[in-house]
Amino acid sequence: MARTKAFDMDNAPEESLPYMEAGAKQSGGNLVNFFKQMGASPKALAGYMDLAGTLQGGALDRRTQESIAVGVSDFHGCKY
Repeated sequence: MARTKAFDMDNAPEESLPYMEAGAKQSGGNLVNFFKQMGASPKALAGYMDLAGTLQGGALDRRTQESIAVGVSDFHGCKY
């Protein structure tokens, strides 16, 4: 059970909308649950998007970044 309300584009706080739109664009046009949940806190969502944007310019290519993410998720027992 979710502990926070998940938002869609039609009921999210207005400050979250630009970040949720950017998140949907990154996810191939779909607004995934992560961004729906983060939409509850515009400042947290903005901070995440800023951090993610900063990390994209790093030394690791996309494939390596994704491999690390999958490995960390597996290590922590994530089911998705």
